[in-house]
Amino acid sequence: MALRPEEFYNHQVAAADDEGRLPLSRMTGWDISPFEQDGLRIAPLRPSALPEPARDGEDPSDCASCRSRDEGIWFDDRRRLTRITGVGTLFVLMLHPRDHYDLADLTDELASELGVLTTHVQALPNIARAHVYRIGDGGAHLHVWFFARPEGQA
Repeated sequence: MALRPEEFYNHQVAAADDEGRLPLSRMTGWDISPFEQDGLRIAPLRPSALPEPARDGEDPSDCASCRSRDEGIWFDDRRRLTRITGVGTLFVLMLHPRDHYDLADLTDELASELGVLTTHVQALPNIARAHVYRIGDGGAHLHVWFFARPEGQA
């Protein structure tokens, strides 16, 4: 069972240093990490904020993703794929439903299709690996991130 917000915050504080910073993930030291350990720092902890602030686009009439439903590099009736540029050697792609959904709103059929499409991104030509992320704190409209590493760019 998940900890209550105040319990979770206290658990974090107990693991933090004197500046309120958690240690770096051990993954940042792996050979495949795009980060160098020197100078990389975790932001200081902040206390819990309840109720949580609204995310961008909670109201579909004010949702940037809904307004951009016909923009992208690939479409079908239900989804669109966009590319984020200016991010270095990775291909950063984002998959959005064309209608306003968050992850918990997907029907079983839409969720199944999301899984199938996720495997197709990994299978794109000249892509060695595609790392998949769902980060939903910034926007209420579902968007799945794909960090696709070009073949040969380990």
